[in-house]
Amino acid sequence: MIPKQELAQEHPAVLILNAVLDYERQLGIGSLALVLKGSKSKRVFNRQLYASKVFGGLFYHPLDVIENFIKQLVVQKYLKIVNIGDRYIVPMLELTPTGKDAVEQHKDILLQVVRTPPVLNETARITVQVFQKLRSISDVARLRGMSENTVWNHLITAVKLGKLKPSEVVNAEKYQLIIDTCERIRPKGLKELKTALPENVSYDEIRCVLAGEK
Repeated sequence: MIPKQELAQEHPAVLILNAVLDYERQLGIGSLALVLKGSKSKRVFNRQLYASKVFGGLFYHPLDVIENFIKQLVVQKYLKIVNIGDRYIVPMLELTPTGKDAVEQHKDILLQVVRTPPVLNETARITVQVFQKLRSISDVARLRGMSENTVWNHLITAVKLGKLKPSEVVNAEKYQLIIDTCERIRPKGLKELKTALPENVSYDEIRCVLAGEK
């Protein structure tokens, strides 16, 4: 089945091209996507990439969509991948002459929103099994030797695929509160919904509930 595709506004391309201009030959597709998403991962913080002016610029887009935006710009020859390093080859992004012209001319570039279908790999499957026994995010993270953020990502993927119900992950009171608030304010983005909820409701809990609703 081909993932649903929709036209996105042109601003993602502007942000991506300017980000590559700032970090030319310093970031690959995955790292750039994390910066644009505003990720708190070690790959971002260890290199202090959170200081970038484009950090979190595409926060409202899922990470896989951001990566696909970047790949489309590579296919359209606004960006190219160059291999850096001698002993260890690392693929990095660089603007092509066409990409530099697009930045200078503020060219409108239409990109498609392409979702990569989620897959519950073996690692995530084990995480789900452990969670179903322990029912604690922190306990699963400690036992599995991974961050709580990774555990949440595994569980949310399982919810998207129908392997888990969001009500199995998020307690009943918060679950209903998220649903009711979403229906009441019809938020345009995750941040607006988070602001309308009590502080003790986390982004991960919101993402999990919304994954089930989708």
